[in-house]
Formats: sequence, C-alpha cells, structure tokens
Amino acid sequence: MRLARAIAVAAATAIVLAACGDDDTPESPNGAEDPAAEDDDEVTGGTVRLPMGQNPDEILPMESHAFDNLTALEVIYSGLVRVDPATNEAYNYMAEDITTEDNVTWTITIKDGWTFHNGEPVDAAAFKRSWDYTAYGPNAVYNNFFFDRILGYDEMQGDAPSAQELSGVRVVDDYTLEVELASQFAAFPLLLGYAGFFPVAEECIADVVACGTHPIGNGPFQVEEWDQGVQLTLTRWDEYQGDEAPGYDRIEWTEYAGGSSWADFQAGDIDASFPPPEQSEAAFNDSALMERFVENNGSALTYLGFPMYHGEPWTSVDFRHAISLAIDVESIINAVAPGQYLPADAWVVPGAVPGGEAGTCGEWCGYDPEQAQDLLARAGGWPDGDVMTIHLGEDPTQEAIFKAIGDQLQQNLGIAYELDPTPDFFSRRGDHDFDGPFRNNWFPDYSLNENYLAPTYKKGAPENSNFGWYSEAFEAKMTEADQAPSVDESAATYLEAERILAEEFPTVPLTYSINQWFYSENLDNVQLNPFGGAILLRELEVVG
Repeated sequence: MRLARAIAVAAATAIVLAACGDDDTPESPNGAEDPAAEDDDEVTGGTVRLPMGQNPDEILPMESHAFDNLTALEVIYSGLVRVDPATNEAYNYMAEDITTEDNVTWTITIKDGWTFHNGEPVDAAAFKRSWDYTAYGPNAVYNNFFFDRILGYDEMQGDAPSAQELSGVRVVDDYTLEVELASQFAAFPLLLGYAGFFPVAEECIADVVACGTHPIGNGPFQVEEWDQGVQLTLTRWDEYQGDEAPGYDRIEWTEYAGGSSWADFQAGDIDASFPPPEQSEAAFNDSALMERFVENNGSALTYLGFPMYHGEPWTSVDFRHAISLAIDVESIINAVAPGQYLPADAWVVPGAVPGGEAGTCGEWCGYDPEQAQDLLARAGGWPDGDVMTIHLGEDPTQEAIFKAIGDQLQQNLGIAYELDPTPDFFSRRGDHDFDGPFRNNWFPDYSLNENYLAPTYKKGAPENSNFGWYSEAFEAKMTEADQAPSVDESAATYLEAERILAEEFPTVPLTYSINQWFYSENLDNVQLNPFGGAILLRELEVVG
C-alpha cells in the first residue's frame, strides 16, 4: 500500500493506460505517436528544489512503493512504457513492441543502444535479472507480489524455494524477452510501466545495499549524493539515450520526516509545497500566491482498516458499519481541509481508471449516527473504559483529519480514542502490530480497477492480508476477472468483485484526493500526474 499525501505529497508512477493487442504494438497502443519523438530537449540549466516528506530508506525499483522514492525513480530510471500526460495514452518507450496471441505468452522487443549510468547495457538480461531478484521470496522486497502472475513465481516463494528464476521469463536474444504467464491476463502490458518492472544493472544486484542509496539507473538523472534524512541530490546524466529528458540539470529534495515544508517554501528555500491545515486559508486568500497554484483531481483513496486478526469487535460487520456511519466525512473535509479532498463512496476512485464507478459503497458510506448506535449495540458495544487507538503515519494534515474522525466517534458512539502517528507505519502494519483502526492510502500503479483491489484484498489467505480479512467469493471473482479475454471485460468483472467488498465491508472508504501544489517563480510548465498528483519532473521547466 502506498502512503500518499493527497495535497502536497502524492505519487509519481509511470502509469499505463491501454493494453497491447494481438498485433504488433504501434508507438502508442491507441495509435498516437510517441510525443517524445517530436521533442528536442534543450538544456537550459537550473536547479529544482522539492520537499520529501516520507524519508525513504532506499531508492530501488524492487523495493519502492511510496511517493518519495517513486518520484525519484521516475527520473533515475526509464521503463518499457510511459504515458503521455496530456492524453493519458500509453506508448512504448524502451519497448519496440509488446505482442501476444493468447494473453498468456507475451513477446517484448527492447530498443537497442541504451546503457545504465555505469555503462552496462540495458538489454533483455537487465530486465530478467531485475524481475528474478524481485520475484525471489527470500529477498523479501516489497514489489514481489507484482510477479505472481508469471509462470514459476510459486516455486520461488517460501523458506526453501525450489527455484531462483522465473521459468516464465526467457531471454530469446539480446533484446527480446518472452514472458509466459500462469494463466490469461489481458492487462499484463499495463504492469510494465510500474517501477517494479524497471531494469537493474548487474553491479546493483551484486551490492543491493549500496545500490539502494546510490542507484544505478538508466534515466536522465543520476544520484550525486544522498545524505539520508537531510537531502537527496540528483544531477543530469548527459549520456541519456532517450527523449523526454528535462531541460534543467539538478534536483534537490529536502527531507522533512512527515513535517511541513511550508515555512521553507515561504522563505524561498524550496520551489513547491502546500500549507498545513491551519495556514491553508491564508494561502488560498493570497492572490499573488494563487497565481502559482496548480491542482487536479487525483486517484488516491484514503480508507480506514481494522485489525480483524484480533477478532471481535473488528470481525463484526455491524461494528464496521457502525464506525463508518458515525463519521461525517464531508463535514470533516470542510472543517479541516476545505477543497482538498472529496468524500469517498467506493473502493476504486470513480473515473480514475477503467471500471471505477461511483456509489459502490452504498448506504454504508453515508452519515447516520442513530443507526450507527443501533449497529454498535447489535455488535456488542465497545468495552467500557477502553480507549480506541487510531494508527496512522506522520503527516500534519492527516493527523488533523483523524483527530476529527476520533472526535466524531467519541461524540456519536461514546468511544474514547487516542491517535498513534508512527514513523514506522508500514512495517508495523505488515507485522499486524496495530490494536485499533488504521489509516490506509492507495493510488494505482497502472490504469485498471484491478490495481485498487488485488494488491490490497486478494491475498490467498487471511495471514497475508494487512487486515486479517479473507473472502472466498472475492478471490473467485477476481480470478474470473483475471482470465477475461479483454481489458474491458476484465474491468467489468473486477467491478463485480468490488461489489463483494461492499457486502463484506472490510474497510471504510473515506476520501478521494485532490492534488494541489503551490510553486515558486523559479518554475514554469508545472503539470501534475493525473493519478498520484506528483509534479511531472520531465515536463517541468526552470526559469529562475
């Protein structure tokens, strides 16, 4: 799961919008030409100074899953496909073409002539070694699960795996990969723009720890220095073989460890930020500042999870319904962060990806404190004198929002609460270390409703779930959707799986993101990723 800050920190991912068909793939799957082919990038110099709010431990394709390391990877690496931000149409980038005849076996032809920052070739072997490393269970990297559709993945899992390579990934020649899936999956090409599928250099695999803090990429920028917890600095790599290289020559990220960067933005020390809740009204009333403001509707969903691995009351659907109906999300948004979020009524952000439909949550995403009290009583109530701990990551805006949620639970249900903003949220969540409800956030890695559902809920066993939840009906419907003959048919069946979530209600949808940034006079052509809301670094211009 990604921890996205939906206002000033969201997500930067290479998100693919259309699958390749049975015939040879054109430069864009929708027939458009590669927009990079028309651009001759001009180096104008300059430095971009940005905030980093999550203090990542490493910047590795196989490990990265949160906003900040994905943002950096987007310019340190280049993948097989990219997306035109103006049209949201996918096009081949490092891939010459991606073809299939049966949605099981895929042939990927890679462009010749690319190298990593250390001079190694970016060839078919570079992708295979990356995918094998990520898929090998004992390596225990986050993006492992993205490879579970490829033949041979199961043999690479467990304490004593019988294989160390994906049998379904074969190097045909220097620049051709053949990928065999375990079963049909029409949307497979959509995955290939995600960071987990980036190529990796041999030198990186030989010393993954060193590569984590000084990655050896194949993108337009390389790491100059990373003083972890303080600043990450990238510089232009002049030997970059691709198009779409930015015109400036330096990026500096200052790390804020979940704190606000607004004071430094006001002082002119960084080039983009967003104010904490108590200062947002003043910012929106500043006419000069609003001339350097950009926003779009995002695709991030914030939702509330429950530690069902602890049993009652969390496993009671009446209890979960009661919690949901006791929260007036719209009033919280208006009071704490007006104009920065939208109330959620589904588990897939409507309109963000194919298959996203409004209202799948139904009545349970409404506000009805009287019904909430009745449901709580039916569930057996809340233990007298117990304090509910609400867990979340460190983020001033989210802490304000979840304090308001806690206040409403206390007012409407009589449940005393405390907030637990923790810097090690991800590891604690994965270890089932929460004893109360917890904030979650997800934005898609590729453009299909499946990506909201499968990584979060399709786990094969309750112990593999962040919530301790498992549903045979949901698993079966997701498998049915996976094997549909086309992406459109898959999306329709994944929607049916989402409706099963609505019946079983394992989590509470809370808000959809609106991505917002203020930026300095140093920047121009500030565009936002329509999904995660990150500033698009390859389109950005430095004028100061």
